[in-house]
Amino acid sequence: MSIGIEPKHLPQATGPFIPGMMDVSTGYGEGSLLMRLYYPTNEKKDNPKKWMSWIPEQSYLKGLANVTTIPYLFLRSAMWWYGRFHIPALYGEKVKTDDKMKCIILSHGLGSCRFLYSALCCDLASYGFVVVCLEHKDQSACFTYHYANKEAAQNDTKTEIHFKHVPLGKHHHSERNQQIKIKAKECSKAIDFVLELNKGTAPSNVINEVPTKYKINFDLKDLMGKIDIDSLTIMGHSFGAATAIYTCSLRSEIKQCIAMDPWMFPIKDEQLHEKLKQPILFVNTYTFHLEANVKSMAKFLTADRKDEMYTILNSTHETQTDTVFILGYWLNWFMRKIDPIIGLRINDYIIMEFMHRYTSFPKDIEEQKTYLEKEKHNYLKGLTKPWA
Repeated sequence: MSIGIEPKHLPQATGPFIPGMMDVSTGYGEGSLLMRLYYPTNEKKDNPKKWMSWIPEQSYLKGLANVTTIPYLFLRSAMWWYGRFHIPALYGEKVKTDDKMKCIILSHGLGSCRFLYSALCCDLASYGFVVVCLEHKDQSACFTYHYANKEAAQNDTKTEIHFKHVPLGKHHHSERNQQIKIKAKECSKAIDFVLELNKGTAPSNVINEVPTKYKINFDLKDLMGKIDIDSLTIMGHSFGAATAIYTCSLRSEIKQCIAMDPWMFPIKDEQLHEKLKQPILFVNTYTFHLEANVKSMAKFLTADRKDEMYTILNSTHETQTDTVFILGYWLNWFMRKIDPIIGLRINDYIIMEFMHRYTSFPKDIEEQKTYLEKEKHNYLKGLTKPWA
């Protein structure tokens, strides 16, 4: 049940809890982390007045235009035509802390940002997960920023970081591999943030110093001692999925990994299939993976590892992001596409089934199993086939 008229929005979460979300910045300057936390709340009624616009400011739309090389005015016109979408989560609401919560750290893909997976994150939060979605500062985000000091935060004066196009050629792999290592370092800092928070050390959230129209009831201190650090999970999409896999080799605190459409090129020479002990769930789309990428992923599907791989049929790289709900499918125009809602649910429920198997959470996944059985004609288990 909701209060008031609902604006255009992403698909609402399917779990028993109304999701909340809050931006968190752990400090000032380049070394700070910028994250969005998605989490369950105790609220019984949804309130669209607390839903945030999917695009929080025009700098992100300009960044997406830069990434896609689509003229900004054209992209802005398209966004106007489709309407202003909101994220159906209560921004700044108090977190539900009745029980210890499972935590997933999410690394975004190339040209993405902390809110591009909000439908997925809200769904997970509605079942009781805390999702910590990073916004990377290695120039792989479409746009990001930090605040230089307290005065800058109070005046909302951002130090901007823009997306960097890396040209193809002999240095392409080395530059992408270097970016992976920066991203993995940020993921490692996010892990430390979660561990310290659970121990009882909560950093000051710089975002609280920035002017906002929202009433903020969220407090990081409420999460002290409320995170199950024995089942910490890392997840990523595309470039972020490769980052997640690489980070597993650095941090034994990570117990399992979820790789959505991993772009294996930056880590192809790391021999991670020989180093990793954590089980990996690969959830792939239909048209993203070329033969070289499939060969890199195939190294993990061996008898001595417990990794799993699924392919969502008639899907594209967009299927695992929010953009397909806002702008529709833009890739592979002449292919019949899976309904975006069905694609989202298959993706989310495969993830929940995996999490249940390794963390016993969510406790009841009969609904997810029933749905996956009904939609089994829309996905395959086993090694993804190359698209070309």
